[in-house]
Amino acid sequence: MDADYQWYEIYVICVIRVLIFTLIHFFILLHMKKVILSFVLFSFYSCHNQPGSNIMIWNYDDFIKREVKMSDIADEMVIIQPDSIDYQGSLRVHSSFFFLVGTEQGILRYNNEGHLINKIGSVGQGPGEYLKFYDMAINEIDQIIYVYCLDKSKVLSFTYEGDFLSEHSLQLPDVWAWKFYYLNNKLYFYYRGEGGGSQPYMYAITDTVGNLLSSKRDESLFFTPGNYPSFNSLHLGCLGDTMLVWNQYSDTIYRISEKGEEVVAIWGKWNRRLTPAKVVNNEYSQCMVIATITETKHYFLCVWRPFDFKDIQWNYCFYDKASGKLFNSEGLTDDLWGLPLFFPYNYFVIDGREYLEAPYQPYKLLDAWLSSDDPEIRKLADRIDEEGNNVLIRIRLKK
Repeated sequence: MDADYQWYEIYVICVIRVLIFTLIHFFILLHMKKVILSFVLFSFYSCHNQPGSNIMIWNYDDFIKREVKMSDIADEMVIIQPDSIDYQGSLRVHSSFFFLVGTEQGILRYNNEGHLINKIGSVGQGPGEYLKFYDMAINEIDQIIYVYCLDKSKVLSFTYEGDFLSEHSLQLPDVWAWKFYYLNNKLYFYYRGEGGGSQPYMYAITDTVGNLLSSKRDESLFFTPGNYPSFNSLHLGCLGDTMLVWNQYSDTIYRISEKGEEVVAIWGKWNRRLTPAKVVNNEYSQCMVIATITETKHYFLCVWRPFDFKDIQWNYCFYDKASGKLFNSEGLTDDLWGLPLFFPYNYFVIDGREYLEAPYQPYKLLDAWLSSDDPEIRKLADRIDEEGNNVLIRIRLKK
């Protein structure tokens, strides 16, 4: 009898434990569902202009049409026609006191007046050499120049004088990065998101010897199998110690720094929005294609046009940080120096002042300036050598 009672007692205790465990499991699942539901609702509302959120919503329907003139954004122009080796179609990277030019002959270092200082390394396939597919970044504190070899996925380092220091393999995704920065002892690689690629990489970060620290893919982007056109775009530079990251199909613009990833803005939807479905169905001719995007102290600037090449009108979209308003200008009228189409390719800071830079073939500047009715503008033609290198025009942004 005592034995039967003991077995019964054990049975009751086991049943009670099972019930308790089941109730605990039930409440955990219920809590998880609430958490998931809260996350979904948060995600939904965060994609709209939720009160109290710092995320900006850029709706094209809210654009204020305005003719933006050069005098609205700039107060000085600098003309630079670099001497020595021809560098037509080359890359340029800026520091406070000099800039680098990537040419087929190698990387050249110029002072800010355009005079050649020295060459960095050499072109070739040997140790410490690089081929024509490369990008550059500058560490001003330690006075090191980094060269990213796209085809070899390696990073080389050189002194300012051009002496080779080291070579390291990069632990990067198996796809070329198209923009390369040095920020606070880390190397940042920006990917453009090739057309037709599902879940493309947006960025990757390594240390200065190539070890991968983090990377991000656009996990929401999917295409059906096939060959599709590319809609590549670039951003122009870093503001302080941050860089922007996005792609043509993404709702979200991120600001990336050593502190992590921050959502800055979300593009609103409109009838010219580029989507994978429009690309797959060949319905993208009037979709928005953004060529460049950059952040300055006072505004964000996007240069865009419809994909259809028959429409060559470039639009300049400004998001004014102070007012929170969006302005769109069909073109940028130069009422100061009579420049032809100003299409910025670089943003950088020298002595605390911001600059946008655009390259010009000499004859295009000469044609525009010599045909001007303004005698002061015509005088600018005297500063250009028609047979010389391409000209760099820097405009200094207003404070």
